Amino acid sequence: MKLNNIVILPMLAGLLLSQGCSKAESTTERVAYKMDEINTMDGGDLCPKVASAKYHHHLILVDATMALSPSQIKLIENLVLPEKYLETLAPWDRVTVMRLMDVKPVQNKPLFSKCRPRSGDPTSIHKIDKHNKWRESESDVSSIYRKLFVGGINDVIKELADPTLINDSEDRLNGSPIMGQIKEISRLPDLDFTKESGYQSRKLTIVSDLAQNTERLPFYEYCSKTCPTWDSFKKMKKFKRWAKKALPDFGENIEIELIYLNKNFDPDINKNLLDFWYDFFEDAGILAVDDRIESDAG
Repeated sequence: MKLNNIVILPMLAGLLLSQGCSKAESTTERVAYKMDEINTMDGGDLCPKVASAKYHHHLILVDATMALSPSQIKLIENLVLPEKYLETLAPWDRVTVMRLMDVKPVQNKPLFSKCRPRSGDPTSIHKIDKHNKWRESESDVSSIYRKLFVGGINDVIKELADPTLINDSEDRLNGSPIMGQIKEISRLPDLDFTKESGYQSRKLTIVSDLAQNTERLPFYEYCSKTCPTWDSFKKMKKFKRWAKKALPDFGENIEIELIYLNKNFDPDINKNLLDFWYDFFEDAGILAVDDRIESDAG
C-alpha cells in the first residue's frame, strides 16, 4: 500500500513546503494586470479580462456526503487551503473548491472558482504582487486579494463546516458518487479543468474517505473486509463495460493528491482502498498521484 505521508496537524510548516508553488516554473513572464483589468464585478472570477496565458489550476473536491468533523474541517483549513499556501500561489493561478454531495455529478457546481489576484504584499516572493505606486495604491490591490479571494475561501470553509446542509435538489442522488464526479470534472468545460482548458498544469486534490457508495458500486458492501483490486473489479462481468467508461480522461499535465479521511471508513488502513484508487488513476494514464492520511490525533 502506498502510504507516503502521515498527516499530523502540528507539523504544518513542513507540510506547507510540500504543497509547493504553482507548476509554472517562473512568474517573470506574467503580466501585472491592474485591478480594472480583472473580473471583479458581480461575483467575477478575479481572472484577467484578456489573459495572456493560463497557468495553473488547482481544483479541490471535498467529500461532504457524510458530515465533516471539526478536526476534518481544521485539516482542510490548515493543510489543504491555508493562507500560507495561497500566498505561494502565483497571481492568475486558479483555485476551485467543489463539494461532493448526494447530487448527480453532472449537475454539481463549484462553491468557489477564482484566480488568485495580486496581493499587494511588498514582501511577496512574486514580483508582480507588489503595487505600482504610479498607477495604484497598495490598499486597493490588497483589498481585492484579502476580501474577495482569501475571504471567499474562508467563507467556503465555513460552508463546508455547516452540519445542517440538506440537499433538496431534484437532482439528488443517494450515496457518494466519487468516481462519477471525477469523470465529470475531467470532461465538463464549465469547470475549466479539462485537457482542452489550456492550463499549463492542473492539480486535483480529493478530500474523502474514498468510499464510493452508489447503487451500482457500494464499497460498503464490496469492502466489508478488504476491497477488491481495481484490476479484479474491472474484469467482473457485471462491471466490465461500465468500468471502462468510468475512467476519466485528463490528458497530460495533471497530478492527483488524495487526502484520505480514513477514520470514516478505514480507520486501521487495512482495506487496500488506496491501492484501488492508485490503480484506477494509473489505468486512466495518471502516474503523478500522492496521498496524505488523516491523523488519529486531535
